[in-house]
Amino acid sequence: MKPTKQEYQRIRFRSIQIKQLLFLGFLVLMGFIGLLWFARPKTSTVEKRDLAKFPSFSLAGLWDGSFFSDVSTWYADTYPLREGLIDANTKLEQLYGIRGEQMINNGEKADEIPSGSVDLEELAGRTTTETAAPVNTQNGGGQEPQPSTEQGTQASTEPAAPVTTEYNGQGANDVNEDLQKAGSIYIANGAGYGVYYFSESNSARYCLLVNRLAKNLAGKAQVYSMLCPISAGIMLSDEVRESTGASDEHAATEWCYQNMDPSVKTVTMVPALKAHNDEYIFFRTDHHWTALGAYYAYREWCKEKGVTPHELSYFEKTYSFEGFLGTFYANSNKNASLAANPDTVNAYVPNGTNTMEMYVANNDGSFTKYAWRIVNDVSNYAKSELYATFAGGDQAYNYVHNEEITDGSSVLIVKDSYGNAFIPFLIDHYEHIYWIDFRNYKKWCGWAGYSDPSISNLVERKNIQDVILCHNISIATASSALEAMETIYK
Repeated sequence: MKPTKQEYQRIRFRSIQIKQLLFLGFLVLMGFIGLLWFARPKTSTVEKRDLAKFPSFSLAGLWDGSFFSDVSTWYADTYPLREGLIDANTKLEQLYGIRGEQMINNGEKADEIPSGSVDLEELAGRTTTETAAPVNTQNGGGQEPQPSTEQGTQASTEPAAPVTTEYNGQGANDVNEDLQKAGSIYIANGAGYGVYYFSESNSARYCLLVNRLAKNLAGKAQVYSMLCPISAGIMLSDEVRESTGASDEHAATEWCYQNMDPSVKTVTMVPALKAHNDEYIFFRTDHHWTALGAYYAYREWCKEKGVTPHELSYFEKTYSFEGFLGTFYANSNKNASLAANPDTVNAYVPNGTNTMEMYVANNDGSFTKYAWRIVNDVSNYAKSELYATFAGGDQAYNYVHNEEITDGSSVLIVKDSYGNAFIPFLIDHYEHIYWIDFRNYKKWCGWAGYSDPSISNLVERKNIQDVILCHNISIATASSALEAMETIYK
């Protein structure tokens, strides 16, 4: 029998009440979860960052409303189920077929790479892709330092002769497939790629900094420049790379090298890595090179240094960690094709020693010294943190004494995270190995009581013979990185 109008309204009203009670119960449950202080995360595994901290109370913040705004930010940023909800949303989008747009260009524009040597001072003061302030090339002044007249310590100010590395731009396994844009990266066949855009002004600034450092270290230490390529410059065909508007990393590197002081020994890596791009030299889900990629770069450094490289069979102990999902995975909003192709992190343990000292920053600005391992067992780490197996990660100051070598040899590596996978291969070539991360070394110096955070000061204090500047080319010529370098590259 068909219900009457009154009965239908009662049923409908009861259904609405049940939905309201369920919704209210859901809100109460979510609110209760939000009150679980002990369950609030402090870091984001996916985004690789520290989450917002509960703000300190102040009358000023209470008056202008910033205290409540910061509380709201903290509550949302550290909600216990936040990453799970983000993950569920990503999977829901994938069910609906939502995907990154087809990639042609992400809106950035690269400068043309000039030919030959140029006026670095003029370029460094020119506004191009990024706004760049002129480099202060001398402590306390803006004039180019004059070369020393002391015999044996003079660094030439003449540009280097053009580099003549033979290179045809082809690789054994160049990627020719169309790319898709996902978040801040590009993806093809389950592998992510970051791209590089040449900036005249910033590249000139970097060269000026390297030249200033070389002059200050003339007669004291040999400077090596290693501008490391990123994945797009090695793994993509020229046609696919050009479709992004990205620059030729080999041409950009060689231009920088041409404009560095002749006293700087430069390490060209693109041709060697390109020749091996049918091997596992870059991660699929992360922006770093693998240990194998760093190994081929190490061999090129050995050529420039004039030493015999160790073969991979030389290393008696190795590690292998599976399931790595790195920065590309995080920056692509957990792209499904990357999730289906997790990486394996392989690492080669130095034979001479695997013990290092490192200083880790604390929240209050102090540092704690740890005895650590150059290649660490990270099998219990989160899958997003497996690259931390190398060199203790991005710590401000680190030291190794290899007691198997007793010739007093020493090296300083000034690095970003690309240098981490490179460092283990150097250990068995020196007695004393130091490395610093340029982004936070100045803070360590302040805590350690060194008023001068310059590289030359560290070289003199530790009697260091070789200085290797190991940076990926994208970081080395970024404005924020250059600002940090200007405080220590002298």
